[in-house]
Amino acid sequence: MAFPFILESNFELGTNAEWTSESDTGSLLDFPHYTELARIPGLSVPYRGAYCMRVKCSDSNATHMVVSTTIDIADAATAFARWYMYVSPDFTATADDVFNIFEFAQAGGGTVETSIGMRITAATNKLEIGLGDGTATTQYATNDFPRGRWVCVEVKQTVVTGSATAVITLFVDGAQVSTKTDAQNAAAIGDGQLGTKAVLTTTTGTILFDQFVFDDLRIYPITDQFSRTMLLTKSGHVFVGPGGVDNITLLAGSGIDSVVSLFDTDTGSTLDATNTRLELKGTVASVPTDPAGVPVHFRRGCFVQLAGTAPRALVQFCPTLNSSGAIRSYAERRKGAVGGIV
Repeated sequence: MAFPFILESNFELGTNAEWTSESDTGSLLDFPHYTELARIPGLSVPYRGAYCMRVKCSDSNATHMVVSTTIDIADAATAFARWYMYVSPDFTATADDVFNIFEFAQAGGGTVETSIGMRITAATNKLEIGLGDGTATTQYATNDFPRGRWVCVEVKQTVVTGSATAVITLFVDGAQVSTKTDAQNAAAIGDGQLGTKAVLTTTTGTILFDQFVFDDLRIYPITDQFSRTMLLTKSGHVFVGPGGVDNITLLAGSGIDSVVSLFDTDTGSTLDATNTRLELKGTVASVPTDPAGVPVHFRRGCFVQLAGTAPRALVQFCPTLNSSGAIRSYAERRKGAVGGIV
């Protein structure tokens, strides 16, 4: 397993910064802040942190996807892609529809070799997730795909060119739901695409994407959405809203030039020196955030910025912020306010 991962995207700068390009022909793909999402009745906030990727369905344009050429799988190699996605409770269709949400393609935006997609049946409003050898999905999970909650989706791809022995396996919340062992790869994988493609105008609703990872070994779901101790290999928000940090640690394997900086902010672009609360450099293995043992408190949220060679850090939150001992999403709590205003 690459560590940090080959590609990790948490959208925590509110942009597509980790991706090579973006194809959004109808301008319906964006990266909203949690305060914007919290104002929309029935919609979730990001799975973790302050931002995620959003696609609003219901237009005639073909593609709303981010693309990465870092997603690269050679012939005879195996790799995994994992992401979290949320389908809004009002996601519906007046005509049967099949559309893609992720694709493994040949380099340079070439032929799609593997597709992960959704199928919605108008008569029953049944929503299914499935996989396909090529541009369209052909086989689907037995159970309906959940609406109204975050779901972990992972796909395993073994590339085999020249014979129908390539393997595609689909996992939902860590459980295998479909596999195809006779796929045909015309060429190796050279890029990956996340979002929606070919959604009909009769299909309406919102899909959120968060916490995307591509790597050469199985990634698995995140163990705890609001964990008290988080292993970070990517800059991002460890929580938003008021909270505290007990300790930070730079792990073995981090370069001597590695730096971990903690900022009191709930926006990824506010990283000026006046908001810095703590900095840990690679010359020190581990330090408490306060010599007297008093945690550092953040009023607006804690953004952790990693820099240097392969930085890996553990951030430990205060155990007394709520009854469960874990920092929950401030944005989720704020959704309970009158009118959903943050």
